[in-house]
Amino acid sequence: MRDDADARPEFSVLGSLEVRCGSEVVPVNGALQRRVLAMLLLEAGRVVPVSRLVAAAWNEEPPDSAEHQVRKTVAKLRGRIPYGPDIIVTDGPGYRADVDTDRLDLLRYQKLLRQARESLDAGEAEQAATRLREALALWRGPVLSGSAGRVVDAASTALEEQRLTAAEQLYDLCIDAGEAAEVTSELRALVDEHPLRETLRCRLMLALYHSGQQAAALDEFARARAHLADELGIDPGTELTALHERILRQDPALTRPGRAVARLPHQTTEAPHALPFDVPDFSGRGSELEWICDAARRAPEGSPTILALDGMGGGGKTALAIRAAHELAERYPNGSLFIDLHGFTPGQTPLSAFHAQGDLLAAAGIPSEEIPTVPAGRAARWQSYMRGRRMLLVLDNAASSEQVRALIPASSDSLVLITSRPRLTGLDGGEWLSVGALPELDSHRLLRKTLGAERVEKEPDAAVELLRLCGGLPLAVRIAAARLANRPHWTVQRLVERLRDHDRRLDELTSEGRGVAGALLLSYQSMPRDQQTAFRLLGHHPGRYLDTSEAAALWDTDVLTAEDVLEELVDVRLLEARERGVYALHDLVRSFVQRVAQGQQAPEDGQAVRRLLDHYLATAESACDKLFPGRRRFGDGEGDGEGAGQARDGFDHHDKALHWLDQHRDSLLAAVDAAYDGGLLWHAARLPRELGFHSSIRGYDASANAALEKGVSASRQLGDRPLTRLNLMNLAMGKWRLGQLRDAVARLEEAVELSRRMKDVQSEAECRARLGQACSSMGELERALRLCQEANACAQQLGFTRLDGSSLSTLSQVQVRLGRFEEAAQSAGRAVDIFNSIEEIQLSVDALSNLSQAIEGLGRFEEALGWADAALERCQRMSMPSVLPLVLARRADVLVRMGELDEASESAGHALAKATSSTDDIHRATVHLSVGRVRYAQGELELARAQQLLAHEIACRMELRYDEACALWGLARTAEAQGHEQTARRHRSVADNLFHLMNVPETAR
Repeated sequence: MRDDADARPEFSVLGSLEVRCGSEVVPVNGALQRRVLAMLLLEAGRVVPVSRLVAAAWNEEPPDSAEHQVRKTVAKLRGRIPYGPDIIVTDGPGYRADVDTDRLDLLRYQKLLRQARESLDAGEAEQAATRLREALALWRGPVLSGSAGRVVDAASTALEEQRLTAAEQLYDLCIDAGEAAEVTSELRALVDEHPLRETLRCRLMLALYHSGQQAAALDEFARARAHLADELGIDPGTELTALHERILRQDPALTRPGRAVARLPHQTTEAPHALPFDVPDFSGRGSELEWICDAARRAPEGSPTILALDGMGGGGKTALAIRAAHELAERYPNGSLFIDLHGFTPGQTPLSAFHAQGDLLAAAGIPSEEIPTVPAGRAARWQSYMRGRRMLLVLDNAASSEQVRALIPASSDSLVLITSRPRLTGLDGGEWLSVGALPELDSHRLLRKTLGAERVEKEPDAAVELLRLCGGLPLAVRIAAARLANRPHWTVQRLVERLRDHDRRLDELTSEGRGVAGALLLSYQSMPRDQQTAFRLLGHHPGRYLDTSEAAALWDTDVLTAEDVLEELVDVRLLEARERGVYALHDLVRSFVQRVAQGQQAPEDGQAVRRLLDHYLATAESACDKLFPGRRRFGDGEGDGEGAGQARDGFDHHDKALHWLDQHRDSLLAAVDAAYDGGLLWHAARLPRELGFHSSIRGYDASANAALEKGVSASRQLGDRPLTRLNLMNLAMGKWRLGQLRDAVARLEEAVELSRRMKDVQSEAECRARLGQACSSMGELERALRLCQEANACAQQLGFTRLDGSSLSTLSQVQVRLGRFEEAAQSAGRAVDIFNSIEEIQLSVDALSNLSQAIEGLGRFEEALGWADAALERCQRMSMPSVLPLVLARRADVLVRMGELDEASESAGHALAKATSSTDDIHRATVHLSVGRVRYAQGELELARAQQLLAHEIACRMELRYDEACALWGLARTAEAQGHEQTARRHRSVADNLFHLMNVPETAR
């Protein structure tokens, strides 16, 4: 079909949802289709994950098949809408609506609003008003009004707010242009629609006043006051009340152009301009500048506007304040003043309010003989000078609220910009903004400006690494650039290598007496001694992020007290507050506090580290106990160790347990290293087990295996055979997931031997089950069958429920490969029942997948798809990236057998995308085989062959004999379909030989 752009459909989402192709309306039937399409159009051009479409589609709890229904709905929409597959595109984890701006009313609406803003910025008021009117004319009501659901309703509410703001801008322009009478009726209708929106009521009162209807404007205020009292029990806000008073006294400023910013006339005395130099290489901070300028624009009359910028030393607060002051200076005709209060200046005492007032008066041109020498007189002289003036004050480097409180003008329309390290919470009437690290793009711009674009472009990768090591701290970036500029023979890479040395990094970021370490040291030295001790102990925390429980363990206190101390460290900007109860150390602050901790070791430090490791171990074990029901706790028949049997705080829901492990993974990994290097071998031997269990869900086996290697070494040094056996088995499974099968088998065989020597029947059975799993992957199916049967018999005899289920699940996979489908279905079904009985989700995913495969082998395809969907639902519920590709491939295989090739292709494509991003390799060959089967069924033989070749290469490299045989069999079938009979015979011969060696019958190939 010819792709005629004019034939493509047009979409309307503002108001009722409509799809129109030419003069015909394309029907979109059913609430599910309408909500899914509306959500995609609201996010046009952006990927909408399937999970978000599920949330948009169902108001209450979605059904288990929700994701499947959403995918079917998308398929139906693609079939119903002309050019549907080109418009609704599969993209990563979801779908994206690819619609031109002129084909969707929402995109046209947003484009017109952008153009209006650009016209306003350019001073083209008439053009801005035209664009606003065109945009508002597209509005036909809320999205899917009355039937949208919570998610779409939330997006619709945001659009409605955007519309009202645009309308208010339009009416401001119309009133200024002398068109107040023309818009009064429109404003009246909007106010009736939104009676509690006071900003709209202000516009209506102004329009009436400008139309010569002062009484009507005052009556409108009375109506607003009565309505607010009846509905909310409150009085009108400051803006509405102030406007009412100005109308009462017929303020002349209301009838002048630009009335919204009308101010008191400035005095005729010469205005002081004492702002420091604005650095030309200032970069970034766009949102912060906008916040300052916006706050200045909306400042109320008759009182000062106080804006305080806080953040850690070296964060660029002063540069930001000076840039903002220069941009805003014209708005303050009576002048601008700057003073450094020396709150954190090396070698200087913070400036008192008395001395600061004197310096400010002198900078304003007041003769010294007129500046009083007693505090009360000087304070009065300062307030007298500022009275009635509209000035801009920059109070830089403040130490406390007390230091600046006496410098705030009492009655003035002035702007006071304050910078400080701690947040000045004691400053009444102020607004605060925390200045954090520079974003990567802004840091890059700063480096290009300070070092020069040529040197940055010559070593782009080294420049990126340099910025990462500087942590987005402008001071660090500037010092690094200065060091490179002073050493033209140095490459950027050389400085990067020096900065990588964690112990030297702070020294490298020092130049001409200023540096990050010096800035942080001043903050540290200004703290009380008990706060210094708390901060120093944070130097023993292994990660960047910590929560209140970790801090409580380090400090040997309760959680509430720990939270208070953490918040105090946030206030002095040595910590960053993240989500509730979670805090972060900037990388350079971490380097600093670790240096402090190393240099000021105290007896309590070692105890603090042990308490933290005890906390990690107890909490990680509790989390894994919740996530993996029925697993044995260490010490249950394996010998007791240090700290065994300690009380644990349980998790009441598996989502909380998984969230804790996700949040603390990096810290737990670092804790193993710290424990091992510090000689705390018992902790180094115990913690890795929990990381291995967590990795089985989240798939970070390379790093978890490194921890498990240390766990094996530590347990051997302790001479603890139960711990050694446990770590060997968990390390083997991590290596299995990475496809390192020979290594996995070697460690499992050693673990089996250790179990025998200890006469630990239960441990031996557990290791045998894992060994059976590895043997199945390697194609040693008869050995795998025997091992799984032995392990299962032992588990039943011992009453080890979890092992009973897991050995049955593996046994069912082996039985499927051997063509014993009835037996496999029974084994997998029993495994699913066992896992359901103990609420084990993770292992049930494998069991459900195996059950699906067994049922497919029996020819019951609809039932097989149902089990595959159940596996997918549980996999997504637990967010298991290592298993998800396998489950999606399982669905694709069943759908091919059912002839549902479009859905099979989508599921296979999703599986391939997930497998590519997964770190686990063990399932990758299986996924490529599944994609190859889909492509073969679709007649895309070259694509099928490519996937089969990839599967064959992976299987040969990992010694996955069963997958290797399947890949060869698929290649033979594809070659035969392409007419390459000789190639087909060669592939089939090798495949048949492999299948024969594994005792796989023809019916199972």
